[in-house]
Amino acid sequence: SSASSGLLPAPSSSKRHSAEPEAIPDAMMGSGTDQARFQGLLETLQMSDPEIDHIVAYSKFVVAYMLQQGGPNPGWRKANIEGAVYLLRRRTAPRFQLLVKNTFSTNDLLDNLHADWELDCQKNYVFYKVEEPSKRIRGLWFHDDAERQKIEGMLEKTLEEIRSQPAEPKDREEVAKIPSASQSDARPSAVENSQMDSLYAQFGLSKPGDSVGEQDSVVVTTASLKQTIHALADDEQFLQSIMQKLKVGASQ
Repeated sequence: SSASSGLLPAPSSSKRHSAEPEAIPDAMMGSGTDQARFQGLLETLQMSDPEIDHIVAYSKFVVAYMLQQGGPNPGWRKANIEGAVYLLRRRTAPRFQLLVKNTFSTNDLLDNLHADWELDCQKNYVFYKVEEPSKRIRGLWFHDDAERQKIEGMLEKTLEEIRSQPAEPKDREEVAKIPSASQSDARPSAVENSQMDSLYAQFGLSKPGDSVGEQDSVVVTTASLKQTIHALADDEQFLQSIMQKLKVGASQ
Protein backbone atom coordinates (compact mmCIF):
# COMPACT_ATOMS: atom_id res chain seq x y z
CA SER A 1 0.00 0.00 0.00
CA SER A 2 1.16 3.56 -0.64
CA ALA A 3 0.55 4.84 2.88
CA SER A 4 -0.84 2.69 5.64
CA SER A 5 -2.55 4.55 8.45
CA GLY A 6 -2.40 1.60 10.80
CA LEU A 7 -6.00 2.33 11.86
CA LEU A 8 -7.83 0.26 9.31
CA PRO A 9 -8.82 -3.25 10.42
CA ALA A 10 -11.33 -4.81 8.04
CA PRO A 11 -14.99 -4.91 9.07
CA SER A 12 -15.91 -7.98 11.09
CA SER A 13 -16.59 -11.27 9.32
CA SER A 14 -20.29 -11.00 10.17
CA LYS A 15 -20.49 -8.14 7.70
CA ARG A 16 -18.94 -10.02 4.81
CA HIS A 17 -20.98 -10.14 1.63
CA SER A 18 -20.88 -13.76 0.53
CA ALA A 19 -24.39 -13.39 -0.87
CA GLU A 20 -23.52 -10.33 -2.93
CA PRO A 21 -23.35 -10.75 -6.72
CA GLU A 22 -19.89 -11.58 -7.93
CA ALA A 23 -17.94 -8.81 -9.63
CA ILE A 24 -16.71 -10.14 -12.95
CA PRO A 25 -13.16 -9.01 -13.74
CA ASP A 26 -13.02 -6.65 -16.72
CA ALA A 27 -11.60 -7.98 -19.94
CA MET A 28 -8.74 -6.25 -21.74
CA MET A 29 -9.80 -3.31 -23.86
CA GLY A 30 -8.83 -5.00 -27.08
CA SER A 31 -12.17 -6.16 -28.46
CA GLY A 32 -14.67 -3.94 -30.20
CA THR A 33 -17.43 -5.19 -27.91
CA ASP A 34 -15.48 -4.18 -24.82
CA GLN A 35 -14.67 -0.77 -26.27
CA ALA A 36 -18.34 -0.23 -27.06
CA ARG A 37 -19.31 -1.20 -23.49
CA PHE A 38 -16.85 1.26 -21.98
CA GLN A 39 -17.96 3.95 -24.40
CA GLY A 40 -21.54 3.37 -23.26
CA LEU A 41 -20.51 3.66 -19.59
CA LEU A 42 -18.58 6.84 -20.35
CA GLU A 43 -21.48 8.46 -22.17
CA THR A 44 -23.81 7.63 -19.27
CA LEU A 45 -21.45 9.29 -16.78
CA GLN A 46 -21.01 12.29 -19.06
CA MET A 47 -24.75 12.95 -18.87
CA SER A 48 -24.25 14.11 -15.27
CA ASP A 49 -20.68 15.45 -15.71
CA PRO A 50 -19.70 16.43 -19.28
CA GLU A 51 -16.10 17.13 -18.13
CA ILE A 52 -15.37 13.40 -17.69
CA ASP A 53 -13.25 12.28 -20.63
CA HIS A 54 -11.93 8.84 -19.62
CA ILE A 55 -12.63 5.87 -17.36
CA VAL A 56 -9.21 4.98 -15.93
CA ALA A 57 -10.47 1.90 -14.06
CA TYR A 58 -13.79 0.22 -13.38
CA SER A 59 -15.22 -2.62 -11.29
CA LYS A 60 -18.82 -3.77 -11.33
CA PHE A 61 -19.60 -3.98 -7.63
CA VAL A 62 -18.29 -2.65 -4.31
CA VAL A 63 -19.82 -1.93 -0.91
CA ALA A 64 -18.81 1.35 0.77
CA TYR A 65 -18.03 1.69 4.48
CA MET A 66 -17.21 4.67 6.69
CA LEU A 67 -15.00 4.44 9.77
CA GLN A 68 -16.69 5.78 12.90
CA GLN A 69 -13.82 6.75 15.20
CA GLY A 70 -15.67 8.64 17.93
CA GLY A 71 -18.55 7.73 20.22
CA PRO A 72 -19.14 4.71 22.44
CA ASN A 73 -19.04 2.19 19.57
CA PRO A 74 -16.25 3.06 17.14
CA GLY A 75 -15.85 0.90 14.08
CA TRP A 76 -16.90 0.46 10.47
CA ARG A 77 -20.40 1.44 9.39
CA LYS A 78 -22.04 0.61 6.10
CA ALA A 79 -22.61 3.80 4.10
CA ASN A 80 -25.69 2.41 2.32
CA ILE A 81 -23.81 2.89 -0.93
CA GLU A 82 -23.30 -0.10 -3.21
CA GLY A 83 -22.63 -0.33 -6.90
CA ALA A 84 -20.01 0.06 -9.62
CA VAL A 85 -16.80 1.91 -8.80
CA TYR A 86 -15.09 4.18 -11.32
CA LEU A 87 -11.73 5.92 -11.34
CA LEU A 88 -12.40 8.88 -13.60
CA ARG A 89 -10.27 11.42 -15.42
CA ARG A 90 -11.70 14.86 -16.15
CA ARG A 91 -10.75 17.64 -18.56
CA THR A 92 -10.78 20.27 -15.80
CA ALA A 93 -9.97 20.32 -12.09
CA PRO A 94 -10.40 18.14 -10.17
CA ARG A 95 -8.59 16.00 -12.74
CA PHE A 96 -9.26 12.62 -11.09
CA GLN A 97 -12.23 11.34 -9.09
CA LEU A 98 -13.25 8.08 -7.44
CA LEU A 99 -16.96 7.41 -7.85
CA VAL A 100 -19.16 4.67 -6.39
CA LYS A 101 -22.40 4.83 -8.35
CA ASN A 102 -25.09 3.89 -5.85
CA THR A 103 -27.69 1.39 -7.01
CA PHE A 104 -29.93 2.22 -4.02
CA SER A 105 -30.36 5.96 -4.59
CA THR A 106 -28.75 9.06 -6.06
CA ASN A 107 -26.55 9.33 -2.96
CA ASP A 108 -23.26 8.37 -4.63
CA LEU A 109 -19.80 8.36 -3.05
CA LEU A 110 -17.63 10.84 -4.94
CA ASP A 111 -14.13 11.88 -3.85
CA ASN A 112 -11.54 14.01 -5.64
CA LEU A 113 -8.10 12.39 -5.69
CA HIS A 114 -5.48 14.47 -3.91
CA ALA A 115 -1.75 14.21 -3.31
CA ASP A 116 -2.36 13.92 0.44
CA TRP A 117 -4.53 10.80 0.21
CA GLU A 118 -3.46 7.79 2.29
CA LEU A 119 -4.13 4.34 0.87
CA ASP A 120 -4.24 1.15 2.95
CA CYS A 121 -5.34 -2.06 1.28
CA GLN A 122 -6.04 -5.58 2.55
CA LYS A 123 -7.52 -8.67 0.99
CA ASN A 124 -10.89 -7.70 -0.56
CA TYR A 125 -10.65 -4.17 0.85
CA VAL A 126 -9.39 -0.77 -0.30
CA PHE A 127 -9.23 1.83 2.47
CA TYR A 128 -8.40 5.44 1.84
CA LYS A 129 -8.14 8.59 3.92
CA VAL A 130 -8.90 11.81 2.03
CA GLU A 131 -7.03 15.07 2.55
CA GLU A 132 -9.79 16.69 4.62
CA PRO A 133 -9.42 15.69 8.30
CA SER A 134 -13.13 16.28 8.92
CA LYS A 135 -14.12 13.49 6.53
CA ARG A 136 -14.23 9.89 7.69
CA ILE A 137 -11.94 7.18 6.34
CA ARG A 138 -13.56 5.23 3.52
CA GLY A 139 -13.53 1.49 2.92
CA LEU A 140 -14.51 -0.35 -0.27
CA TRP A 141 -15.28 -4.09 -0.18
CA PHE A 142 -14.67 -6.18 -3.33
CA HIS A 143 -16.06 -9.68 -3.72
CA ASP A 144 -13.18 -10.61 -6.04
CA ASP A 145 -9.74 -9.72 -4.69
CA ALA A 146 -8.36 -9.59 -8.25
CA GLU A 147 -10.72 -6.66 -8.84
CA ARG A 148 -9.50 -5.06 -5.63
CA GLN A 149 -5.89 -5.40 -6.75
CA LYS A 150 -6.69 -3.86 -10.13
CA ILE A 151 -8.38 -0.79 -8.59
CA GLU A 152 -5.65 -0.49 -5.94
CA GLY A 153 -2.94 -0.53 -8.60
CA MET A 154 -4.63 2.16 -10.70
CA LEU A 155 -5.28 4.31 -7.63
CA GLU A 156 -1.62 4.12 -6.59
CA LYS A 157 -0.45 4.89 -10.12
CA THR A 158 -2.79 7.88 -10.39
CA LEU A 159 -1.79 9.22 -6.97
CA GLU A 160 1.87 8.94 -7.97
CA GLU A 161 1.08 10.93 -11.11
CA ILE A 162 -0.66 13.62 -9.06
CA ARG A 163 2.19 13.81 -6.55
CA SER A 164 4.80 14.11 -9.31
CA GLN A 165 3.14 17.15 -10.83
CA PRO A 166 4.43 20.56 -9.72
CA ALA A 167 2.18 22.51 -7.41
CA GLU A 168 -0.06 24.98 -9.18
CA PRO A 169 1.47 28.46 -9.01
CA LYS A 170 -0.34 30.91 -6.82
CA ASP A 171 -1.87 33.99 -8.36
CA ARG A 172 0.85 36.45 -9.09
CA GLU A 173 0.68 39.46 -6.83
CA GLU A 174 1.05 42.92 -8.24
CA VAL A 175 4.54 44.19 -7.46
CA ALA A 176 5.03 47.93 -7.14
CA LYS A 177 7.49 49.25 -9.69
CA ILE A 178 10.70 50.69 -8.29
CA PRO A 179 11.42 54.11 -9.78
CA SER A 180 14.42 54.21 -12.06
CA ALA A 181 17.39 56.41 -11.30
CA SER A 182 16.28 58.99 -13.89
CA GLN A 183 12.80 59.10 -12.35
CA SER A 184 14.22 59.49 -8.86
CA ASP A 185 16.54 62.26 -9.96
CA ALA A 186 13.63 64.15 -11.51
CA ARG A 187 11.79 64.35 -8.21
CA PRO A 188 12.62 67.25 -5.88
CA SER A 189 14.32 66.41 -2.62
CA ALA A 190 12.98 67.45 0.77
CA VAL A 191 15.42 70.41 0.82
CA GLU A 192 14.33 71.52 -2.64
CA ASN A 193 10.66 71.24 -1.64
CA SER A 194 11.38 73.43 1.41
CA GLN A 195 13.07 76.01 -0.79
CA MET A 196 10.11 76.05 -3.14
CA ASP A 197 7.71 76.53 -0.24
CA SER A 198 9.79 79.51 0.93
CA LEU A 199 9.66 81.06 -2.53
CA TYR A 200 5.88 80.67 -2.71
CA ALA A 201 5.52 82.26 0.74
CA GLN A 202 8.02 85.04 0.01
CA PHE A 203 6.25 86.14 -3.13
CA GLY A 204 2.74 85.66 -1.73
CA LEU A 205 1.89 82.96 -4.26
CA SER A 206 -0.30 79.90 -3.79
CA LYS A 207 1.21 76.47 -4.31
CA PRO A 208 -0.47 74.23 -6.93
CA GLY A 209 -3.19 72.23 -5.19
CA ASP A 210 -3.67 74.77 -2.37
CA SER A 211 -6.74 76.30 -4.00
CA VAL A 212 -10.01 75.25 -2.35
CA GLY A 213 -11.90 72.76 -4.45
CA GLU A 214 -8.99 72.21 -6.83
CA GLN A 215 -9.05 68.61 -7.99
CA ASP A 216 -6.04 68.40 -10.30
CA SER A 217 -2.64 67.79 -8.70
CA VAL A 218 0.54 69.32 -10.11
CA VAL A 219 3.94 67.70 -9.68
CA VAL A 220 6.70 70.33 -9.36
CA THR A 221 10.24 69.33 -10.21
CA THR A 222 13.50 71.26 -10.02
CA ALA A 223 13.63 71.45 -13.80
CA SER A 224 10.07 72.75 -14.13
CA LEU A 225 10.66 75.29 -11.32
CA LYS A 226 13.80 76.63 -13.04
CA GLN A 227 11.90 76.92 -16.31
CA THR A 228 9.06 78.77 -14.60
CA ILE A 229 11.37 81.18 -12.79
CA HIS A 230 13.21 81.94 -16.04
CA ALA A 231 9.90 82.60 -17.73
CA LEU A 232 8.76 84.88 -14.89
CA ALA A 233 12.08 86.73 -14.96
CA ASP A 234 11.26 87.77 -18.52
CA ASP A 235 7.75 88.86 -17.52
CA GLU A 236 7.81 92.62 -16.93
CA GLN A 237 4.48 92.69 -15.14
CA PHE A 238 5.59 89.94 -12.73
CA LEU A 239 8.85 91.74 -11.97
CA GLN A 240 6.96 94.99 -11.24
CA SER A 241 4.67 93.06 -8.87
CA ILE A 242 7.65 91.58 -7.03
CA MET A 243 9.37 94.94 -6.79
CA GLN A 244 6.21 96.48 -5.34
CA LYS A 245 5.98 93.72 -2.69
CA LEU A 246 9.63 94.20 -1.77
CA LYS A 247 9.13 97.97 -1.34
CA VAL A 248 6.10 97.38 0.86
CA GLY A 249 8.03 94.88 2.92
CA ALA A 250 10.99 97.30 3.33
CA SER A 251 8.76 100.17 4.43
CA GLN A 252 7.27 98.00 7.18
